[in-house]
Amino acid sequence: MTDNSEDELDPLTEAALERIVHLHSGSAVAEDWEAYQDWKASSAERRAAAERAERVWARLGPALKPPSRGGGTAVILAALTIGLGGAFAGGGFGPPRAYFADERTSACERRTVALADGSTVEADASTSFDIDFAPGERRLKLYSGRIHVAVSPDAARPFVVEAGDLEARALGTAFEVEQANDATDVLVTERRVRARDVRTDAQVDLDAGEETTLKNGSLQAPRSVDVRSATAWRRGLLLFDDTPLDQVAEEIGRYVGGRIIVLGDARRLRLTGAFPSGDAATMLDAITAALPVRVTRLPFITVVRAASQ
Repeated sequence: MTDNSEDELDPLTEAALERIVHLHSGSAVAEDWEAYQDWKASSAERRAAAERAERVWARLGPALKPPSRGGGTAVILAALTIGLGGAFAGGGFGPPRAYFADERTSACERRTVALADGSTVEADASTSFDIDFAPGERRLKLYSGRIHVAVSPDAARPFVVEAGDLEARALGTAFEVEQANDATDVLVTERRVRARDVRTDAQVDLDAGEETTLKNGSLQAPRSVDVRSATAWRRGLLLFDDTPLDQVAEEIGRYVGGRIIVLGDARRLRLTGAFPSGDAATMLDAITAALPVRVTRLPFITVVRAASQ
């Protein structure tokens, strides 16, 4: 899984990131870059915060460089190449191996894949997985995103979905697996699945309508869920019921493309509503209409802040 510890930002680091966002907004002038450097140099605490914010930015987008007064296009392209290379290698846009997976979907793309054994996989947006079928086992390796699998029964060849440190073994069933930044979820829609933490060998059996999560090295006890609401993405809908805005951002990020970061007081806001998943721009516009926030959209990153910030 991706380590997102630096995405939990303290107020001073958030202030630094706000400045960096402005510098890349297209409206910054040379004086803004000078002001940022002066702010950064004004104290050891600000320098440390600026360096933390720059590391976050480097994982998400272009290198932190002021625009050149000459050779503009070439310099900008070089900065983009350096920044994107670092972000790719560091997992800023998902695990690097996800880009070479057998099956991949792009932002806002959902696809159904028919497997050789008669099973079917519904892949949500920004999803990647490998298919590894052997004589004694059928295995999918999920690197990013979310899939729903309808398994064709074959007692001689168990069907397993591997996602990070979690394995979900089907017992002739249909189920969903989601690989997020810091957790892996398994939700059963038909019959039964056995979920196992491969590091500790802890395991739980899930019946239809139950879900478990592997997070922070702990496999959680099964919990009941509303299957129709939880699988609304299969019908092209995203449903939120008093959901914290940072969780909303993580969910819609797969449809927007790039990353969404929610800063400061905006993280305490909550959203309720139903949104079509195929229109990312509409989702962001709806959030700004429903909540007191400002949304800054840049290449590869979207920043959400409280309107008062």
